[in-house]
Amino acid sequence: MCGACVVHLRTLRPEFVRDAFVRYRITYVSLVPMIVKNLERGLRAKFDELPSWKRTLLNAMIATNRLLTRHRPNVKLSRMLLSNVHRGFGGEVLALITGGAFIEPSTMQFFYDLGIPVVNGYGLTEAGTALTLNDLKPFRADTVGKPLPGVELRILNPDAEGVGEVAARSKTVMSHYLDDPELTLETIVDGWLLTGDLGRFESGGHLQLFGRKKNMIVTEGGKNIYPEDIETAFDGLPVKEYSVFAANYVWPKKELGRESLMLVLRLEQNQKFDARLLEEISARNRRLPDFKRVSGYLIWEKDFPRTASMKIKRQALAEEIAKSLGRDAVVAL
Repeated sequence: MCGACVVHLRTLRPEFVRDAFVRYRITYVSLVPMIVKNLERGLRAKFDELPSWKRTLLNAMIATNRLLTRHRPNVKLSRMLLSNVHRGFGGEVLALITGGAFIEPSTMQFFYDLGIPVVNGYGLTEAGTALTLNDLKPFRADTVGKPLPGVELRILNPDAEGVGEVAARSKTVMSHYLDDPELTLETIVDGWLLTGDLGRFESGGHLQLFGRKKNMIVTEGGKNIYPEDIETAFDGLPVKEYSVFAANYVWPKKELGRESLMLVLRLEQNQKFDARLLEEISARNRRLPDFKRVSGYLIWEKDFPRTASMKIKRQALAEEIAKSLGRDAVVAL
């Protein structure tokens, strides 16, 4: 027999989430990636406020913890090395569990280096939620883990880099959509659920995801690129939120081989787009292969529309931008 107390919060505002860790001595917590990112921002802000000697000591402890736990987490050791950090989380946290949307690898690495592993997975409603889970053996920030017991995954029509559509088969997969036989026939083929997500398996059996099939862009040179993949290059950019779009997706204009990518930015309240931010965007962009680089940026004044699991509603955002702005709003890089 075993059991646990389950705590439900009425709000996911960061200050209430932080308070819950201490008040209820949370051991495991399930959060959407956006809330995990907000916790990271709060911690980084607190670290930046430390006197220089304390920050130097903290950095040394983090580096030591990273070295000693590089293959597998060791919570007891991490609590000894970074006791103040763990005390701020109630002193009992074993892992953060996240899913439902993309989480930046750097965010996962940030918490892992503090001795608080972030366990991410992959799934969808049609498959009874979870299909894969990162088992931390070893920790991998760039994957969504391995298939769960009883789950079969395969990659359909992989390209030269092994990327193709993820298909799933399991007893947890739905039998059909209610009152929609046509969609059922499109989605379940020969017992396999076509997820619409693009991914590949790496040598260790971990699944890597690259984006939605419907979002894939084919370049003039025949290269397949995915907005979600390009967005990782701007991971940690000091803005409220951002997203990458093909210009022709926002403002349809069929010109073969003339596609261009743009970075849509939502700044923090009272934040100004200055030369420093421009240089950081340009530097990150230069590190991308030529065919993946964004050609310009656009400043958007509203919060991005999101789903209940905090995924960006790309189509809704594109439609809002198209209604309010023209192509001339994109500033060239």
